[in-house]
Amino acid sequence: MIIARSLFALALLSLLAGCSDSHGGRQEITGTAKLKGQPIKDGTVSFEPLEGQATRASAPVTAGAFKIPKASGLVPGKYLIRVSAGDGKTAINPVNADQPPGPGGGTNVISKELVPASWNVNSKEERSVVKQDDPNNFDFNIP
Repeated sequence: MIIARSLFALALLSLLAGCSDSHGGRQEITGTAKLKGQPIKDGTVSFEPLEGQATRASAPVTAGAFKIPKASGLVPGKYLIRVSAGDGKTAINPVNADQPPGPGGGTNVISKELVPASWNVNSKEERSVVKQDDPNNFDFNIP
């Protein structure tokens, strides 16, 4: 009888261990980002928590796609979305983008932002991450 109870307890523990979430409820995030109908070649997308969640994340956008693995993913909740992509070639003045680069000629290329402010510094874009078995997929089509 003791052996049967021990086997039952062991089986129950194994079942519970199999059901636990090793990533603390984090969800994998995938998606695409397009600017004026074209995939963003090189940029970033970030998710900032709006409901006090303990997770935030950024991911590179490469050839229009991004992915945040479950291990570094987001817990369910609402997030503010920011997308950024520079042109990678235009030297700008980091203090005042309307002024020419520094006195040395601006060899330090910071890059001109291509994404409208309404999708990065002034973004009000919100998306909700939900608990599900499949990745949360978000497609951003920036005008």
